[in-house]
Amino acid sequence: MLASLMVPVVLVTFLGMDFWAHKLISITGVHVSPWYTGAEVVRKVGHGQYETRIHRPVFDGLLWESRQGFVQVDWAPVQSIPSHIDEEVDIDGDGIMDFRVQLDTSENAARVTPLNRGVISLEGIYRLKDARSIRVILMRQH
Repeated sequence: MLASLMVPVVLVTFLGMDFWAHKLISITGVHVSPWYTGAEVVRKVGHGQYETRIHRPVFDGLLWESRQGFVQVDWAPVQSIPSHIDEEVDIDGDGIMDFRVQLDTSENAARVTPLNRGVISLEGIYRLKDARSIRVILMRQH
């Protein structure tokens, strides 16, 4: 008898799980790590049908900045991206290109050529729901 009374409570809990999770996160101030999200987009470069989105370089550590990090670059929307992209990327917006990326979206392959000593190599290529992305390994310059 008691178990049958708990069924509505369980249903409401599971159906409202997303709502309660968002409430808990907003109350506590917890946020998703930029190591997972790629950090916030700091600059967009338009190319007509699609755009390049450059994220903030991520060196965030638990207690202090890490010596090695990455930058994520996205091309979106995915349905408008050409099959081949050849683009130089300026990570920090200083007008000096930091690396060149050659991306073959049909083969999901990329090559990164460093143009700055802080750029190390390609970390990975990712197919996201609304974009194609790469992450490039960086060394912190100080």
